[in-house]
Amino acid sequence: MLGHAPYHGFMSTEPSSPARLRSNLTLPNAITMVRLVLIVVFGALLVRHHDAWAIAVLAVAGVSDFLDGYLARRLGQTSALGRLLDPAADRLLTIVVVLGFAWRDIIPWWLVGVLLARDAVMGLALLWLRGRHGSAPTVTFLGKTATAALYFFLPLSYLAFGRWEIVHTIAIVGAALAAVAYWGSAAQYLAQIRRTGTLAPSGT
Repeated sequence: MLGHAPYHGFMSTEPSSPARLRSNLTLPNAITMVRLVLIVVFGALLVRHHDAWAIAVLAVAGVSDFLDGYLARRLGQTSALGRLLDPAADRLLTIVVVLGFAWRDIIPWWLVGVLLARDAVMGLALLWLRGRHGSAPTVTFLGKTATAALYFFLPLSYLAFGRWEIVHTIAIVGAALAAVAYWGSAAQYLAQIRRTGTLAPSGT
């Protein structure tokens, strides 16, 4: 649900608080908030080794990620809250999944480092951009593809772990390739951020 709207959406030029609240009370935002709850539930189930329920919750959370963005565009219900919540939920899901899987020895810790380092770089870049009141980067095809691939290969590694060693190996290789694409999308976003931050006026 990232878009072209500027990060200074909470400045005084925006509509009044009641109007802004109404604009943020949307179906896509409700779905995103449900996803945040599902992420916590998934983490608890994973730690307690309730694998069947955990993978079911993870699947629903993954579907909700695409559903809220689709509905926001379809219904014309993009909002400032959504532009903050959606990527935050994505990052939280990635963190919980990779840390949980590594803790269970399902994926290697080096893969955790690669993925979390990418998110840390993007987080710092977005903080810098927000300080310059620049526009949020536009989601790229590579970014969506990399995220979708991670959502496929990471759960596959979970399903195959301890059952089908070959499938598990394929899933790890696929996740590693998706991580490369994930960093490639970060390079695209950083290029957008640099252009936007350079063009945007600095200051208050």
